[in-house]
Amino acid sequence: MPETARVYSPEVGFVEIPRNPGRIASLSPAVTETLFLLGAGGRVVARDSWSYRPREALRVPKVATYTAVHLEKLEALRPALVLTTTGVQLELVRALKGAGMPVYPVPVPSSPYSLIDSVLTVGGLVGRVREAEALADNLLHQLENLPRLGTLRTYVEIDLGGPTVPAAFSHITGALRRMGLENIYGEVPQAYLYGMPVPGYPLFNPGEVPALQPDILVYEAKSRRAGKERFLSLARARGWSRMEAVRKGRVVVLPPDTLAHHGPSFFENLHILARALHEILG
Repeated sequence: MPETARVYSPEVGFVEIPRNPGRIASLSPAVTETLFLLGAGGRVVARDSWSYRPREALRVPKVATYTAVHLEKLEALRPALVLTTTGVQLELVRALKGAGMPVYPVPVPSSPYSLIDSVLTVGGLVGRVREAEALADNLLHQLENLPRLGTLRTYVEIDLGGPTVPAAFSHITGALRRMGLENIYGEVPQAYLYGMPVPGYPLFNPGEVPALQPDILVYEAKSRRAGKERFLSLARARGWSRMEAVRKGRVVVLPPDTLAHHGPSFFENLHILARALHEILG
């Protein structure tokens, strides 16, 4: 069997990598977490600044933010494979390819099922196919065993320096649907809607939310210090005071990177969300 493989990616074309790469740079938090869960964490020689799951990953040298890389540091570590995602990392991918790095972008998942598929992709790239199949089975079990909370119109906001709202092509929307939760923006044909300028995307207007009559509000904070009362104050400042969800305090505030994270622990985080919703709904 050949010692290398030519693997195709729509973003970069064919990439030649070792069949069992010994030195891996992971510039995606989701991929980093997956590699460690597959037993390949000892081969990770470089990471991005958001790769802190699991905690063992923090011992790996940091060479990148989510959108920029210190190329000299990365080259010095001689990775046989550089793993990223797509989406906002595409400019980073192009820069790495232009520098001759063996980069493979694992697609950002558009559903909880494509998140599971990403695990299988990573396992295939690093020679951990059986481990990836076992992990995928476990994640599917977690997804299938989510409690159903009834049909509730749900507003989800992630604070990324401005309101960021998942829409139809987000792993968050599909996962909520498994719980019986209807994302009020779940039929908009985008991955996310943005309340701050993002090139190529129209601005999202939080002022239209009350007219969509959400039953519950889910807010993923930018800071761990943010709590329910702080979000309710923000909601009132936006003119949401008359919304039933605000008046009745039907609000769940999540720590940063809970739902936005699209690695395997996303499914554990869904169960945490389900318990929090069960508490406020009685």
